[in-house]
Amino acid sequence: MQPYVELHARSAFSFLRGASVPESYVACWAGLMEQQGVGSAMALTDVDGVYGAVRFHGAAKKQGIQAHVGAEVSSDDGRYTLLCQSRQGYQNLCRLITRCKLRAGAKHPKPGREARAMFDDLAEFSEGLLCLTGGEEGPLARGFQERRTSKVLERLLAIYGHDNVFVELQRHLDPAEEKRNQAAVELARSWKLPLVATNGVCYASPAERRVLDVFTSLQHKTTLADAGRLLERNSERYLKSTAEMNALFSELPEAIVNTVVISSRLQFTLEDQGYEFPHFPLPPGETIESLLWRLTDEGARLRYTPYHEKARQQIEHELSLINRLQLGGYFLIV
Repeated sequence: MQPYVELHARSAFSFLRGASVPESYVACWAGLMEQQGVGSAMALTDVDGVYGAVRFHGAAKKQGIQAHVGAEVSSDDGRYTLLCQSRQGYQNLCRLITRCKLRAGAKHPKPGREARAMFDDLAEFSEGLLCLTGGEEGPLARGFQERRTSKVLERLLAIYGHDNVFVELQRHLDPAEEKRNQAAVELARSWKLPLVATNGVCYASPAERRVLDVFTSLQHKTTLADAGRLLERNSERYLKSTAEMNALFSELPEAIVNTVVISSRLQFTLEDQGYEFPHFPLPPGETIESLLWRLTDEGARLRYTPYHEKARQQIEHELSLINRLQLGGYFLIV
């Protein structure tokens, strides 16, 4: 049995398209790690945004889980799952999403218009990103046509390179989906591209599927009773164990193995943002801490006459906190 890492999961931050908050995913995955031996990493890939990434990262860190960062990025051909391999990849993903949203807002000022990436956008912000071809809303699933999908693959390979494109497969007990999967496998074989299995997760547990049904009804402005085929066919889009995913892809074990391979390449976490404030020009012999202390002391002596003990103690306390958080440069600039 091969270990499994989930690389495609939407949270409730994917407005009306996901049912579980990031913390629920982490709690569920931690339970699976303990009981089922799944990989010690997981990716959160919200639709056209990294909205849930901070909460996901914070909760995952407490459980010893590596929180991979990514997003489902919409295009005219469908949605691609883009995962951050490096800090540059994270920056490019954020810039890509920002570009698309600004363009959508300029063209369609009405709120709720979906941002869409063009191939030129994907190419400009491709460095450091790994591309999965997406699940049921990806270009290999939407009205599958070999000529069209081959053209899409050709473009993706030109943008991301052969080593950074994986053909994504999902199985939710749907005959139509399985027909598309078989076509995608044949296409991957002919292009010599690796396969990867995901579950296209939308809720942590099967019971939460009902929440997604409610959200779907809200999205389409209808009731649960009248939603019909708009709703999920079943409750299969939950976080599945290693055993379940191995059983689903028993004849394609490489699709499971590649989840761990990809995870090992996703070195970026939100610990690695490395943001630095602009450098403040320091006089000779001064550090950020010494200059901030000196200027604050001079200002305090002008403001408080006399400079009483209560004010001095409070200022010392606040300066100590500022230095401990390494925010001295920010206060000097302000």
